[in-house]
Amino acid sequence: MDGKSIFGKNAYFYDRNSEPQKIERLLNFGIQQLGLGTIFVDDKGKCVYANRLAFSMFHSDESLVGLHGSFMDWMRKLGIDPTAATWCRIFEHNGKERLYKVRNRQLIDDVGKALGRLYTIQNLSEMVDNGTGDQYRLTHDELTHLYNRQGFNEATKKLLSTTDKVYLLLYSNIKDFKLFNQLFGLEKGNDILLNIGEILAQRVKEEDVYARINGDHFALCMPKEHFDEKQFKKAVKEITGKVTSNAYSIHMQIGIYEIKDPTMDVTLMCDRAYMACKSIKRDGICEIAWYSDEMLVNALLEKEILSSFDFAIINRQFGIYLQPQVYADGRVYGAEALARWMHPENGLIQPGVFIDVLERADLIYKLDRYIWELAAMQLYQWKGTERGNISISVNVSPKDIYYLDINKEFGNLIRKYDIDPGLLDIEITETAVTSDVNKCAKLILELQKSGFRVEIDDFGSGYSSLNMLKDINADVLKIDMGFLRKTENQKRALVILNYTIDMAHELGMKVVTEGVETKDQLDYLVEMGCELFQGFYFDKPMPVSDFEAKYKGGKI
Repeated sequence: MDGKSIFGKNAYFYDRNSEPQKIERLLNFGIQQLGLGTIFVDDKGKCVYANRLAFSMFHSDESLVGLHGSFMDWMRKLGIDPTAATWCRIFEHNGKERLYKVRNRQLIDDVGKALGRLYTIQNLSEMVDNGTGDQYRLTHDELTHLYNRQGFNEATKKLLSTTDKVYLLLYSNIKDFKLFNQLFGLEKGNDILLNIGEILAQRVKEEDVYARINGDHFALCMPKEHFDEKQFKKAVKEITGKVTSNAYSIHMQIGIYEIKDPTMDVTLMCDRAYMACKSIKRDGICEIAWYSDEMLVNALLEKEILSSFDFAIINRQFGIYLQPQVYADGRVYGAEALARWMHPENGLIQPGVFIDVLERADLIYKLDRYIWELAAMQLYQWKGTERGNISISVNVSPKDIYYLDINKEFGNLIRKYDIDPGLLDIEITETAVTSDVNKCAKLILELQKSGFRVEIDDFGSGYSSLNMLKDINADVLKIDMGFLRKTENQKRALVILNYTIDMAHELGMKVVTEGVETKDQLDYLVEMGCELFQGFYFDKPMPVSDFEAKYKGGKI
């Protein structure tokens, strides 16, 4: 039987059969929650207390059982975990919608025994009704109802001004999320962001501040003492697992900035955490990087690269270096074209400096298309000369396949420069192929019909190499000797390499081994049946003029 009492304007209901001291403790806390709907659930999962406002908000009768049932049904329909720390969602009744923000706190007694859970419900719709809704819209994200950038900055600044604890600022990015939106549409993308927002809200603690800053970027400010990197990675993998599908997998990158100066502008803190995030090169499900001052220097360099990239393309500052591709006896049959930036002030800029920057900024397709044309021009210049039968291979990155019509691009180059398509070899990375096998299989067939040779680059770097080969009929496999250097068990690696070479030949493909650095490596590769090579043992990438001077008549 429910009991009833009146405390000022705050009416509440409780279960007389519950422990008196527990009810007293809950009531003492409940008095502090004036203006909020309040529901207490004891440690056995039974609703033992609720105030009048909670009944009103959920349009329930004066039965704790009925109110609790309505509240739990609402959570279940939303897919909310009953132990979630906070969430903000629409409650609908008789065609009317209300926006409720719910906070959940576990209560314990003086000896640490769990008493139950306190749910407080705030009606945010009332802010709209009384004219303060504009402020809510200024500080909250419309899609997820989390804080937005402004709300996060204000809440974090307030938090840091009232504590002596050391805090961390975490900034997350979903790898290649722009590409996901282009492939599957904004609606699918928004579904993923909503799911991440919901799961994040369910896992944070009361004192944490969290937000969707913009796009696919989320931020979290939390005490350092609560952060366990191993457990955090585990939690993130659980989150990504819930929003992963057969068509797409989430790869979360997280940058962490340890807040040294609590008075620093929160925007600068976010920038530093984001720098750490962007420094991540690995492609795991959850990768974490901590900010260092060196990253600030790199960020300035990245900004300079992006700001001058278009100008550099227009003014033809990019050029190609050629790395010879040879037979075992040194006869040259081809070369790989590699991008170099000849900066008028900074001199030669190596690709390791700018390639990753352009990849992250989704600009790599512009550079690749430019390099393809330089290679085609070079083949045109060699026509009718002693180098007229030397081929040039160019790289196609995974993003090129989605941003460009590859077959059309190369077809236009063949017609523009009147060159043999059999001399312009196209290298597609294994990563690009495995990301969409069907699309790449179709593309490779189209290119081969147009007369191009297609090479699978970096074969063996992924986990689906053999599975991919049953659907992909390429002309050449390129195997990097790094495959051997990455293992302590050379004997087993050599066995795998030997069978890979034999398998490629059985499938009618040639094999190029790149990264060859020693005579010993060359000898056992020849013994395995490999005939084509590329690597520092023969030559490093060099300017076109040096290549032409050294490689005449097809001999070193």
